Amino acid sequence: MKMCSTVAARAAVLALAAASVAQGAVTFTGSGFNPEVNATASGSAVFSISGNLLTVTLTNTTAPRTTAQGNALTGIAFDIIGAVPMPTLTLVSTSLAPGAQLWTSKTAFSNSANINGSWTNVLGSAPLADFGAASTGFAGAFNGGSMTLGNSSPNYGVVAAGTFTGSNSVAFGGSQFPFIQGSLVLTFSGIGNATEAQIGNVRMLFGTDGTGVITLIPTPGSLAMAAIGGVLIARRRRA
Repeated sequence: MKMCSTVAARAAVLALAAASVAQGAVTFTGSGFNPEVNATASGSAVFSISGNLLTVTLTNTTAPRTTAQGNALTGIAFDIIGAVPMPTLTLVSTSLAPGAQLWTSKTAFSNSANINGSWTNVLGSAPLADFGAASTGFAGAFNGGSMTLGNSSPNYGVVAAGTFTGSNSVAFGGSQFPFIQGSLVLTFSGIGNATEAQIGNVRMLFGTDGTGVITLIPTPGSLAMAAIGGVLIARRRRA
């Protein structure tokens, strides 16, 4: 009976680890004061690795909604700690998450717009981390001139749910549209041997003047699962 219990326990651990390899996403969340608009901003970033691709899903969770374009989520910066060799990431796709909308004005949106080229991962003269992507130059953190869509302003940034409802009640400048309402999905190639558990120093960027930097922290459960998955992957590679 004891042997059966031990076997069952080991099987349960292996099943949990296998699930974590398939679903090893790690979620970072945070909130803080954004000096650009003198208001609180908050957001989440979900990092997931599959093969040589890193997917980052960004959501502006500012409540009750984004009330100023300077509180639009316009970038993400992060490090990959201890990776050998260090990855060379290339942004290969920028897309709306399911259910997201691209608002082209205060009263109209599109669900089918191609937004590739509206964000860049080319770092500027004053980078905030080793990796990241943004829809603006963010005071030199990124090379705004490397974008083919947008004008390095808040446009193509992510606003919180409920910001646009089809009315004209939001005080956004008409020249700054479009904005993404919902979640944005960034896909990078070149992640190599790195795992989700090695992602750290995550900062979410709001606005354009370089002051709206919010530090994100991992949710404990997702970080633990990512760590288990990373151990299993390392063991497989050594085998």
